[in-house]
Amino acid sequence: MHTKIRAATVAAAATALLLSASAVASATIGDHPSPTGASAQHEVAAAPAARPCTMDDVSFYFGGFSEGLSRRSFDLTLLAHDGITCTLEDTPLITVGGPADQTRPIPVSVNGRGGTLVLRPDSPLHTTAIYNIPDAPEHTLKVSSMTLSMPDHTSRSTYFGLPGVSDVYQAGVSFTSWTTGLGLGQGEEAF
Repeated sequence: MHTKIRAATVAAAATALLLSASAVASATIGDHPSPTGASAQHEVAAAPAARPCTMDDVSFYFGGFSEGLSRRSFDLTLLAHDGITCTLEDTPLITVGGPADQTRPIPVSVNGRGGTLVLRPDSPLHTTAIYNIPDAPEHTLKVSSMTLSMPDHTSRSTYFGLPGVSDVYQAGVSFTSWTTGLGLGQGEEAF
């Protein structure tokens, strides 16, 4: 009789232990089935997609000015305002202009890989403007302004690196792809 009672008690204790462990596991891990198929697609679709950047979403900064014997460069860093997440192509939409009396166009080459980047306040992007100085007056183009455009076609114009007119070699100006991270000297001048 005592053997039967003891066996029943041990069985009841084992059952209680298993049920208790199951309850703890459900509370810790969750008793929801893992998302598969349509439910996983529904969860992904529920996350809002970042919209294209507008000029009102960003600030940009010049910095990292560098001068060699014949080569000049500076960085342009793009930073999203607090709470903004937006997208833009990795190819900077930048144009440059000269004084009104200069009739020759200024060649601009802009590098890009054809991708889309997400811009956040904690993840700035930067590009580097690279140009050569002219070796003779007949090879000189004058650059005085730069315009940065966003995917929605809003834009902002400012001077080209520094106020005034810069002499560049007739080959023009090259801009690197947008890359993630701070440029050199980020924050020296803001727009």
